[in-house]
Amino acid sequence: MWKCSAMGIKPDKSFLEDLINKRRSIRKYKPDNPPKEWIETMLHCALMAPSPSNSQPVRFIRISSTGKREKLYQGLNSGKEEFLRAIQHKKEAKKLKNWINTYYRYSEFMFKAPILFAVGTITSYKSFSKRMFEEGIIRHDRREETSLDITVGLALKGFILKGEELGLGTCILTGPMVFIPNIEEILGIHDVRIKCFITAGFPGEKPDMPPRKSIAEIISEI
Repeated sequence: MWKCSAMGIKPDKSFLEDLINKRRSIRKYKPDNPPKEWIETMLHCALMAPSPSNSQPVRFIRISSTGKREKLYQGLNSGKEEFLRAIQHKKEAKKLKNWINTYYRYSEFMFKAPILFAVGTITSYKSFSKRMFEEGIIRHDRREETSLDITVGLALKGFILKGEELGLGTCILTGPMVFIPNIEEILGIHDVRIKCFITAGFPGEKPDMPPRKSIAEIISEI
C-alpha cells in the first residue's frame, strides 16, 4: 500500500519494517526452551544470507554442555580479573574499571540463556583479499576479514528477525570475545574462528527502544 503525504508518496510500513522496529536486544529470558523447530527455522534464515562466491562460511555452534558453559564462564571471570589488575595504575583507572564491569555485566547473562550459540566462520575459507595477500600482491590488513565479518552480520540479521517473528528474544554479544582469549580451545573446535555469541529464548523483559540517530546523521553524499 502507498499513501500520499506532505512530503510526497511513501510506502506504508511493511511487516518486515515492523519487525525491525520492534526488535530489542534481550538479556533476560524465561527458563522455557523454545521448540527445536523454531531454532532450526531461525538457522535456515541465517543460512539464506548472501556470502562471498556463495561460500556459506558461517557456522553456529550450540553450547548446551554445562561443562563448556562453566569453562567459558570461568574464562570470562579470569579475563575480568586480569583486566582489573592491569588498570590499577592507569591514569583513568576509575573510568576503565567502569567499562570493564559494564561489559562484564552485559556478558555474563548469556550463561543463563536457554539457547546459546557461538558463531564463527570456517578457517578454510580464503577470501579474494586473502588470496591476493598470499600471492604477495597486497599487504596483510583488515581486508582479509571484512567479507567474513559482513557475512556473519547478514546471517545474524536473518536469525534475529525470524526469532522476533516467532516471539523469541535474541542478543548478539562481542564483549566475551575480549574477556576470553581461548574460546576455540575451550569449545574444542579447530576449524572455525569464533566471531561472537548469540542468545535466544522467550523474553523475560520488554526493554524500551534506545535512542536512534536520524537518517540525516548517517548518510552523506560525495
